Amino acid sequence: MKVKLKIETQWLELERKSMAKMLRAYEQWEQETLKKAQEAMDLRSLREVFYQLGDHWEFDQATGAWLSEGKPLDAVGLVLKMPGLEPTKERYVLYAVMAYSKGFTQQFDHLGDKERVIVEHDTKTGHLSAWSTAGHGAMDLFPTDLSSFSSLDEALKTCFLVASPGDHALRIECPKSLGIIASLTKRLWDIAGGATTFNVRSIDVLTSIDIEKSLDFKFHRYAKAVVKLDRIWRDLSGTSVNKAMEKVFDRIPDHIEERDRKTLRLIEGLLHELWFSPPLEQFRAIEMVHNELAHEPTPTEVQKILVPYISELAYALTDITEKAKYLKWKSVIEKKDFSSSDVFKGLDLSQLAKEALVVALEDIIREHPLAYIGYPEKATMKDKAIRVLLSTMILPARLGSSFKQNVLIWLDRMIQRVTRRKDKTSSKSQLPSETDESNTEKN
Repeated sequence: MKVKLKIETQWLELERKSMAKMLRAYEQWEQETLKKAQEAMDLRSLREVFYQLGDHWEFDQATGAWLSEGKPLDAVGLVLKMPGLEPTKERYVLYAVMAYSKGFTQQFDHLGDKERVIVEHDTKTGHLSAWSTAGHGAMDLFPTDLSSFSSLDEALKTCFLVASPGDHALRIECPKSLGIIASLTKRLWDIAGGATTFNVRSIDVLTSIDIEKSLDFKFHRYAKAVVKLDRIWRDLSGTSVNKAMEKVFDRIPDHIEERDRKTLRLIEGLLHELWFSPPLEQFRAIEMVHNELAHEPTPTEVQKILVPYISELAYALTDITEKAKYLKWKSVIEKKDFSSSDVFKGLDLSQLAKEALVVALEDIIREHPLAYIGYPEKATMKDKAIRVLLSTMILPARLGSSFKQNVLIWLDRMIQRVTRRKDKTSSKSQLPSETDESNTEKN
């Protein structure tokens, strides 16, 4: 699927300069490395050269390839599907992955490298809402109404994605009016842009179907396992009134009540890990809880209910992590086969963009917790406060910057006009008058 991406021209120019600078450094590194290898007297000294290169070998090689083949701010997109927090809703997270001149083998920590837009779809009403990234990974407080579109694909084909590397932001911008608030917000962003010019390019985006079926990266299954465990934990925990009634009528023994209470506290701790730590860091917590519940000789009814949910979570997490590692390995070891695989048919992607895509998948599950990826309402109080602060400050700050820029432009023009007038006045005063010329002739 093709999507239109708008990037401020100033960032393209900055990236061109950065690429040229890094290319010179790479060429110098390449010459020095070859010289060291040529000067090696035997295999032992040659081995020492490779030891000195260390981890920089793969990074520098990939960086050199990107600098020689890639374009400034090359981008590719991917869509991750996940369930909503309510049974009738589902979510889509659109990541725009930008390739900067630092290369693909290092983690993406540059501005705008992998920013996202969260879209929620109500399967019952068909309503679509989108939250853009306001800045530094924080989402907007108020969504953009996309109800005039029948699906996410239709919305993406009509609207623009606007990348602002300076704000760590990615927002969705629709050309047609979608209501008073959306129109006002768009107008304010236009004003905030000031004299900013944009470069519009068409980028390829892998849909959730491409990700789930072609790449076999079943992120939806993992997110669904977390959401289901969260729901069953809430159902089993219940309210204090329900607990009291259950104890009176069912007459559950005190020691069973205590075991269930400890089990639910254990699940609560696990859920904290699942929401707030990246998937790659969750294995130890899941394994500990699973072993404790699965090997219980006399499990309670609550423990019996929870074990299948923990098992499904462990399997789903293992599946996406192993698949991410395999895809990255295949893109490096078997570049030719990976580049010509079915998932990329019909997509005009460079080899490096394909590598960036699979590296981004692994990078997302290595760095981003689930609350950050698609569930901002599950964020910690600190992150929620940051979200409120950034969502309310980014646009006014851009408006203030635009106003300052316009004032400076106006002052510069005024100074130029005054200077030109002075130059004209001084040039006229320096010209000899007709009387002076006639007196000169008589003399």
